[in-house]
Amino acid sequence: MRKLLLAAAIAGVSGIGSAGAQSILIGVSTPQTGPAAVASEWEMWGVNLAVEEINAAGGVLGRKLELMVLDNKCNPSEGVNVANKLVEAKVVAIEGAHCSSAHLASMKIVADARIPMVTGIASNPQISTLAGPGRNEYSFRISASDQNMMDALGIYLGTKKVFKTAAIIGEDTDFGRGGADAFKAVAEKAGVSVVSTDFHPQNAPDFTTILTRMQQRRPDAIATFQVGGDSLNFLRQAMQLGVRIPYTGRIELGGRNLPIIEAGGLEKSVSAWQYSAHIDSPQNKIFADKIMAKHKAEPYLQTWAGYDSIRVIAQAIKDANSTEGPKIKDAIKNMTFTNVMGKTVKFDDHNSAGHYVALHTVLNKKVALADVVEVK
Repeated sequence: MRKLLLAAAIAGVSGIGSAGAQSILIGVSTPQTGPAAVASEWEMWGVNLAVEEINAAGGVLGRKLELMVLDNKCNPSEGVNVANKLVEAKVVAIEGAHCSSAHLASMKIVADARIPMVTGIASNPQISTLAGPGRNEYSFRISASDQNMMDALGIYLGTKKVFKTAAIIGEDTDFGRGGADAFKAVAEKAGVSVVSTDFHPQNAPDFTTILTRMQQRRPDAIATFQVGGDSLNFLRQAMQLGVRIPYTGRIELGGRNLPIIEAGGLEKSVSAWQYSAHIDSPQNKIFADKIMAKHKAEPYLQTWAGYDSIRVIAQAIKDANSTEGPKIKDAIKNMTFTNVMGKTVKFDDHNSAGHYVALHTVLNKKVALADVVEVK
């Protein structure tokens, strides 16, 4: 316990309380600082709500859940550092690592330590490729990958014939490049011609050059693959320059972009997303009401992901009747889980339970749920 408290003090751990050795310690690897810091805050809304509910109901195996939350800065090197610290602290499972690069960098560490790691945010297809029996058995994902989301988006765009041309803008990361590659593949099938592809480093201050090219090319849509602050800055600068081109890809239609939506800056956009607060299920309504009461906002993708990832871990501990990593891993693999969206899912041979994609659109300056598509 002395070693654990020392590690907590050095790393700036939040969430370790007085329950001590009687609690079940779950690690959280999340970018509390860096380009995805705001999204991490949304994630923690869901994580904390899940823990509060589970503990109020008596905990798991008669013990309270507690959190060890560490900042991976949305960076693969920091993701490795965080994973090692959580392993040293002997967490029983990890929720994280939010960003695809940090998650991919952490996968071997958790597998070697035999500690399950569950994400509902990291979306690079490589995570699924590397996971599952005979591969990395300890990495799990409850949400659809970029490839799954682009497959669903491609079907929609091909059916509705919304856009004929598109330009791609992505951050120079595993998320940005993975999303861009996935979009290119489905765009061709959907009859959408990709006229250009641009990548930029995270925390890019100025998108003027890229946006000027967009104005000159006038694609029917701009497919974006950016996180947090970069996406918001890109859209704000587009508004300032008078770029009124619809967006697609993985643009967030909601969240901090609501003021831009209400100003008409995202009209007729179509986006693939892993969760929607607009899905009409009893579970989702209760969840959305609780988040609204606590935070005066709808739950975002990251909020749902944190919430359901913790619920998966808690159910697995209960099903396994154990806090041993290999037993929790087996319980996750074998469980049937009903997520907040009211969908009952199982984990497939690539340790994925992300079998549904929510497609959003913007009409008359309001976000609407265009469709919910089941993917394999």
